[in-house]
Amino acid sequence: MPSSKALLVLFCITLVLATEPPTSVRHAYSTATPSDYSVTIGSTESPRFTAPTSSSPGTSIFVQPAVLTNASLTPGMNVTVRVFINNVTKLDAWEYKIKADTSVLKAIDADVTPYWETQQSQGKGSYIIQVNATQGTDFVYWVSLRQPNGVIPSLTTNVPFQLGTATFRVLKTTEDTPLHIVTYQEDPHFGTLLYDTSLTFIDYTPQDGAFANLRAPWDLNWDLKVDIVDLAMVGRSFGATSGTPGWDPRADVNSDGKVDIIDLVLIASHFGQTI
Repeated sequence: MPSSKALLVLFCITLVLATEPPTSVRHAYSTATPSDYSVTIGSTESPRFTAPTSSSPGTSIFVQPAVLTNASLTPGMNVTVRVFINNVTKLDAWEYKIKADTSVLKAIDADVTPYWETQQSQGKGSYIIQVNATQGTDFVYWVSLRQPNGVIPSLTTNVPFQLGTATFRVLKTTEDTPLHIVTYQEDPHFGTLLYDTSLTFIDYTPQDGAFANLRAPWDLNWDLKVDIVDLAMVGRSFGATSGTPGWDPRADVNSDGKVDIIDLVLIASHFGQTI
């Protein structure tokens, strides 16, 4: 017959499973070398990242890593994220703007990848970078240049392809702050915009990133969401005390030196939340 402790853990797990947990997305990445006038990047396998369907064929722009958690990134240190595009055809001109909370992160730099540097050096386009520390934004834009033979360089890819980076300086500790892709709805002229070689606007699905250098106690595995994994980590250490077998200090949510029903209840009370 199961012990009373096992039944208690099972009851708490069953209770919180009544709430549907949030989903997460993982990405696969590709690299490419410059071509004379355009580049097409593809894969014979279906990419693991699938963007929601929109008025365009699933074009997406996202920040990577989607969740950046690191306690060693203390005030004064720099945080750099990468900006990717996926599922786009004949991309001619583009711009992205990444915005952060100015009380937590200071915008200090942005850049394009070597691919775009090479394209510019070969006279196939030009980019400009603007950083606004007051507004907390890193802004990069690119335009292709018509070639002597009339061809307009473009990018076609059905797997994630990196556009550039955005760098911020950490100002203080935070459990969660967004690295937000400013959309064209928010800023029609200087938000994130995409155009193809016929100068037709390309709609897209944005996916923000997030940064944290302080872990919320109920987010045991520090993925900025409270779900069954956090609950299971408490279950694995249930009944343990400091220094005994099975002890995991993260599972001691209320820091009282033991893992018990109080820790389970604390996680259950935040279950399904994003930090």
